[in-house]
Amino acid sequence: MLRIAGAAAPQQPPAVLSAEGSDKSAMLSVRMTEATLEALASYALTRGTTQRRVIAEALAAYGVRVSARDQQDRPQPRRRGGRV
Repeated sequence: MLRIAGAAAPQQPPAVLSAEGSDKSAMLSVRMTEATLEALASYALTRGTTQRRVIAEALAAYGVRVSARDQQDRPQPRRRGGRV
C-alpha cells in the first residue's frame, strides 16, 4: 500500500508524526480487571488526585517521557467506586 501511495504522489511527505509528538489530546483505552480499576480509583481518591495523574506519574517513574500537561491535576471526574 505504501508503494502504491508513493507512486501516486511521490512529492507528498510521509504521513508520520515526529518522534516528539504533539500537544494535542488523545484517548487511551486499556482493559483491566475490576479489582485493578477499583484499586486505582481508591489509590487516587485517598491521595486527593486523579487516576489519570497516578498513571502519568507511574509512567514517568518508569522512564517514559510524559508531558508536564499530563501530570497536572484536572477537575475531579466521575470516578469508579464512587466518592466519599
